[in-house]
This record gives sequence, C-alpha cells and structure tokens, in this order.
Amino acid sequence: MKIQDAENHIPKPVYDKIKDKISEFLPPQAAAIKKGLFNGESILVSAPTASGKTLIGEMAILNAVSSGKKAIYVAPMRALISEKFEDFTREYPGVKSALSMGDYSESDSTIGSHDVLFVSTEKLDSLLRNSGNYLTNVGCIVYDEIHLLTDIERGPTLEFLIALNKKIFASAQIIGLSATISNAEDIASWLGCKLVKSDFRPVKLVKKVYFDGELLGGKKEILNNVEDPLLNIVMDLIKKQKQALIFSQTKKSTMSNAKLISNVIAPKLSADEKKTLNKLADEILNVLERPTSQCEQISDTVRMGVAFHHAGLVNKQRKLIERGFRNGLIKFIVATPTLAMGVNLPANTVIISSIYRYGEYGSESLPALEIEQMLGRAGRPKYDKEGTAIIIARNERDLDLIQKKYIDGEVEPIISKFNSEIAVRKYTLALACLELYRSKEDFDSFFETLFISSLGVDLKEKTEEAMNFLEEHDFILDEGGKISATRLGKLINKLYLDPYTGLVLMSFVEKMKEAGSVDPFSILHVLFCTEEFRFIRISQSEFQKYEEESYTLKLLTNQNLVEYDRFVSAIKMAHIIGEWIDEKNERNIEEDYKVLPGEFYVTIESIRWLIYSLKELSKALGGKSNDIAKLSTRIKYGVREDLLPLISVPEIGRVRGRKLYSIGIKGISELKATGMDKLSHILGSKIAGKVYYYLHEKDVQKKLI
Repeated sequence: MKIQDAENHIPKPVYDKIKDKISEFLPPQAAAIKKGLFNGESILVSAPTASGKTLIGEMAILNAVSSGKKAIYVAPMRALISEKFEDFTREYPGVKSALSMGDYSESDSTIGSHDVLFVSTEKLDSLLRNSGNYLTNVGCIVYDEIHLLTDIERGPTLEFLIALNKKIFASAQIIGLSATISNAEDIASWLGCKLVKSDFRPVKLVKKVYFDGELLGGKKEILNNVEDPLLNIVMDLIKKQKQALIFSQTKKSTMSNAKLISNVIAPKLSADEKKTLNKLADEILNVLERPTSQCEQISDTVRMGVAFHHAGLVNKQRKLIERGFRNGLIKFIVATPTLAMGVNLPANTVIISSIYRYGEYGSESLPALEIEQMLGRAGRPKYDKEGTAIIIARNERDLDLIQKKYIDGEVEPIISKFNSEIAVRKYTLALACLELYRSKEDFDSFFETLFISSLGVDLKEKTEEAMNFLEEHDFILDEGGKISATRLGKLINKLYLDPYTGLVLMSFVEKMKEAGSVDPFSILHVLFCTEEFRFIRISQSEFQKYEEESYTLKLLTNQNLVEYDRFVSAIKMAHIIGEWIDEKNERNIEEDYKVLPGEFYVTIESIRWLIYSLKELSKALGGKSNDIAKLSTRIKYGVREDLLPLISVPEIGRVRGRKLYSIGIKGISELKATGMDKLSHILGSKIAGKVYYYLHEKDVQKKLI
C-alpha cells in the first residue's frame, strides 16, 4: 500500500510526520491500518524481525499525541528501550519524549510533563508505585517484545503490568509487538486486541545447516577451507566479503571463538582498516581506570576486525563494538543470545555455533523461539536482497534435531511464568498498596485477569499463601475482610522489594539495633542473601573455602531466613564489594574473583538499590542509618572511609581523591586552602578550575558583583 493511498485513513498530524520517511507501507503496517490502528483499536502484531513493527507502534503513539493524549513505550531490556528512545527523538524531534530507566525506588514528578514516556518494564512497574499520580491521560501503550511473557525473569512483571494497565488505563489503545508467536491468538484474546499475523520479511531469509563440510538447504554448497566447522564457514564469508553475527551460548565460548576467527581475518585487512581498528581498539581498551585482562582480549580481537559481545563487557564497550559493526569496520561479532533481543543489529549472515546450553538438567537444546530470534537478525533491510542463517550440526543427531525442531518445526507457544511464589507474593502486596481492591474476592478477580488464568491455571491457593505470609509479617491488615497495606508494607512496595527480602532486611536491622554498630562486611553479606541475588556463581572449591570462613565470622544475617547455600555464597560477593571499597580496581577483582567488569557494574547498581532500601527500612524501624549511609557512598565511588570528605566534591573520584590524600590534602578545608597553581599541578588545569570554582563559588560571585 502506497502511503498516498492511505492518506484519507491517517490523521493529518501523523501523515505530515511520516510522509517524507516512507513511500509505501509494508504488509503488516497496511494490515494494522485496515484493522483500525488510527481508530483506537488495540492490535497485536506477530511478524518477523524487520517487517515494520516499530513504525506501527510509532504511528499509534503519534496518533495518541495528536489527539491530546499521552503514550508509553515499554520494552524489557534497557539497551533496547534506550535505542528506541534515541531513534524516536531523532525521527520526531517535535514530540516531547522522556526516557526513564533509573532507580526503582525513586519518584519522578516530571514524567507527566512529556507526551511520550520510553520506559523499561520494571521501571514502569516502579513508577506506578511511586509516581502513579503523574501518569494520567494515557491514550496508547506499546509493549515491545511481548513474547517475553514467557521469560522466567521478566515475564511475571510484564504480565502483571499489562493486567494492571488494563485496569488503570482502561481506555488506552494497546499495541503489542513481537516476532513470530505460535499461539498469537491466545495472547490477542487476553489483551483484547485484533491480531495482525504475518510471515512477511523485506529481506528473504534462507535457513541452512552446516554439516561435515557442506551447507544444506536450498542449493548445496561444499566448503573445504579447513576442518573446524565455524572457521570453515567464516573463511567462506571472508571470500564473499560478508559480515556475520555468530551466536555462542557462553561468555567463554564467545571469547575463544572471536580469538579463533581473528587470526584468519587479520591478514585480509587493508592498511586503512587496520589504522581505524587500532584507534577503536584503543578506545575500547581504556574505558576503565585500568584495563582488565578482558579489556585487553577484546581490544586485541577488535584490532583484527572481530569482537565478542556479552554481559561481561561494560556498556560503553558494547556501544563501541555495535557502532564498529554497523559501519562495516568490525567484520564479525561473536555474541551470547541476549544480543538477539537487546539491540537492532542485523547482519547479512547469522551463524549459530551451538544449539545447546547447560541448564537445570545438564546440556539442553535451545527453545525454537530463541533460535528464531537469533536467525531473524539475518539480512539487512536496504542492503541485502537475501539474508542467510546457518546452524552448525556437529553430528548426525544434531542434524536430525535441527531439521525437525528449528527448520521444519514451529516455535513453542508463549506460556505464563507468573505462578512463582516470589511473583505472587510481590504483586499481591503491590495490589494492596495501590488500593484498587479491598477484599480477597477482589484480589482473586484481578488475578483472574492475568494471562496465566486465561490459560486455565488457578492461582487462588498461591494468593492465599501470599496473603497469609504478608499478614503474618505485618505487611497487610485484614480488618473484617477489608485488606489494606500497613506503613511497613507500603515502604517495602515503594522500595520495589520482594516482601521476603524485606523480612530478611528487617531482621538484620533489629539485630543491628541490639549490636549498636555493624561492620561493612556484615551489611554487604545480608544484601547478597536477598532474593534479588538468586543466582550467585560459585565453584565447589570456593563454596568449601567460604563455608569454612563462615564459622569464624560474626554475621548479623538471620540464617534461619536464608537458604544455607545462599548464606555461604553471599560471603564471596561481600568480599568482592569489600575489595572495591578498599580501592581495588576492576582488574584486581576480575583476576581474583573471575567477575567480569560488566557483571561487576550490574552488581554495583543492584547493591546500591538494596543498601538504599536497607537504610530506609532502618530509619522506619528506629535504627541508626549512619553506617549504612557511609557504606552506600563508599560503594558508589569505590573508596575507603577516609576519602569520604574529598569525594563529596564534584570531579574528585577515587583516583584523584587518593592522589590528594597522599600529599596531605585530606579534607575540604585543606582542599579549599590549596592555591589554583598547586591544584592545576595535581589535577590538571581543566579539572582544577572546576574544583576551585565549586569550592570558591560564593567568593567568585562576590568579586563579580
């Protein structure tokens, strides 16, 4: 459908914004318009990657804004929602948009002043708890990657949020976006949406299987470069001057495969490419205070035109790698599967190096839905007529499984993961705090609106258990059948904590009050004992080491409330953050504890949220919070206690602070008494100028007057 043919069906403010961007609507877009996109009809779009789903969401948003309403764009991953926000603000600069992904416990009174809010799933959930009064007049909500309802981590939050939003914003248009869903009809029915289901792809996708030196699928190709399957395919792509995304299942395998590939690519690079790659590699190498061994490894492979990409990299490194790939400088990225749903990074060719990963029951084949997400990255719109997706079969058993499950088979249906004890407990309290429902029957009626209930699962027994737990621990009150949240329950909900985490932290506060004071290690230990850190990686030998150490430690964590394995494993994590606040750098931590920088900074972010929560609980329960507040600042900056006065000054972090301290400048008064010349010598003229102005701002302003 040409855009001019649809002009009469599109509101003029929307038409004017999109008419110069596209000339023709793709089939899913045309179908959405015919099904009432601009008439407020809620629509679920199930279509392959790059089939135009994003524009459908954008048109619904623009339509809502043009009619005086507000819109919300929700996506499950920070990288994805950040990318969507950047793209939208670049394409539609006149629309007042905001991005919100920060602290789960913060309130934001500014969100109501924007036309469009781009927000992660968890952040929107927390905003409804803390800033719900500012979210009004919502006319459209777009849920991107809605198939993640089936994700055990993100799914329950998304499911609760959708059900809640249907209640709070009952008249808002819902737009659900996803790649192929086998049971899309079930989800559309639950959402109350019309369904647009399409197999259309702007770039044809050809699926192939590599086995024993041959590419099977369509025209058979024989590759006889080398024996190693991955290297054999890569060498063929180098000859054809093709870029590729290669998916490996572990961080370790992404790194080893990137190193393997880089050795065959390096000789093929031109002098100009090598020069530009060296510049990019240096930038990637030096993003941290001191490069870690991982920084050195990634910069080494980037110099040769290859990169690995996983959660162990810090965000800036990932961004640099993605940019290098988009501009054609980096020829191959070897990534873990999270890249498939994290950012929009298509490639001419996608290779899946293994169909297995280690799961609860040992080695397990990947879900077809996950494989389909990865394969969908093959083919770049505007550049390729055809994208190639290759799955490597290592033996005949793999070959048979790949053909049946991933080539000929259908993706698994989307099922709910809401029936976990944690999810039911957390969202029962959330409902009580929202005060939308008062009786147990009302609560049951809400849970019956969840996707899981539409699939025939009865949650009544679990909600009953959750209510008993919440009432027993004074998070809710049941007064003659009328349910309400207590002051403590409201605080736990506002802090975005699992109520069981609240129980563990409250017990710690009571012990801390009895003890009078508490050492930082004990505080760190209890934070890592919470439900928010369910997966702590620890080897058998490490466990034995920390178990022996636990006998000698005087910890205030109530061991009766914490699983024994978690109690012991938390000691390792407390040591890691302990090293950080003792001013060890990321390299030391990586070498001593095998924790990669990206993982480390995610841990820091989570622990800062939890220590803030502990501080607020301590204040609410009449405990002291000074020790907790000091530790919170030390974690933020990674410093010993003696640097706290200095790092309160902007631009002075752990490195500059320690440098000043070592020459006798230990506090604000001494820093203020230091002349500009000396400061410039120590800190450099640019930083010294900022520090000097901050310290003498009032004096400078007086002189100006």
